[in-house]
Amino acid sequence: MNTTNPDRFALEAFTLAFRIQQLLDSKLIPQESKEGLTEDYARLKEKVDLLTRFRQDRQSSERLRDILEPFFKSFK
Repeated sequence: MNTTNPDRFALEAFTLAFRIQQLLDSKLIPQESKEGLTEDYARLKEKVDLLTRFRQDRQSSERLRDILEPFFKSFK
């Protein structure tokens, strides 16, 4: 997987998503495998959501600090 080129990474991620959907739609794949794949996807999505939320919260707090820091410097 290419993590240095954002466009290539996005293409690979979409391709992977379509391949997963094909597996889930296939009648040749055992139901247990489909359930495992679905559980793995749910765990990955949960981790990505958590890390994205952490990153956004961190950026928000850094912006707030940049705004408030000059104000509080006047009290030192």
